[in-house]
Amino acid sequence: MRPQGPMRLAVVSDDGLFCDGLVQVLSEQPDFAVSACRPTAGVTLAQLARAHHIILLDARSDRAMRSGTLPDHARVIFVGGVEDDAWATAMLLAGARGILTRTANRADLLHAIRTVCEGGIWARRRWLNACVLHVVDACRQRLVTQDTVDARLSPREREVLEHAATGVGNKELADRLSISEATVKAHLSHIFQKLGVPGRAALAAAYHEVSRTTNGVSR
Repeated sequence: MRPQGPMRLAVVSDDGLFCDGLVQVLSEQPDFAVSACRPTAGVTLAQLARAHHIILLDARSDRAMRSGTLPDHARVIFVGGVEDDAWATAMLLAGARGILTRTANRADLLHAIRTVCEGGIWARRRWLNACVLHVVDACRQRLVTQDTVDARLSPREREVLEHAATGVGNKELADRLSISEATVKAHLSHIFQKLGVPGRAALAAAYHEVSRTTNGVSR
């Protein structure tokens, strides 16, 4: 969901030229409010996430991955990444919302930021596919079945699940069901907890796996 005021962006890197270059490019956008942050400043990514809508993190830094995962609710875009499928997939599974490689241009940067701000993910299709396959395997291990969906979710939650699994954003889902975005978020939070999945990607993978395994079975 787009913010009401300026989109607050934090550029995080210990490379001064990297920070200055991104800040200069992004400051040209009238709806962006950009600040640079050096990792040595002692500010954590979780703190930055609370103060900014999006964090643009230098992909050369290992700061974000010391614990193997990104802070909850942090919308992080890695900038300057290499074409490494294993690395990119690992970053997405850890919670990254976007990955811009070294070949990305100014237009890619702006599109990525706006896509992530609207709730999407900016990454190569093959990386997203790898994430889905990983999540499917994890969901199989959790044994999310049609029986568990029927038993654990209310009729309204199952309806939200069916729409969310198609990849629509919260606003479109809310419009389809004639409910508020806040209600959609509340339903999704309950669904995640009840099915034991970490987020929308895992939810979609679990739903499609359940649909595949129950295809043709009368219920």
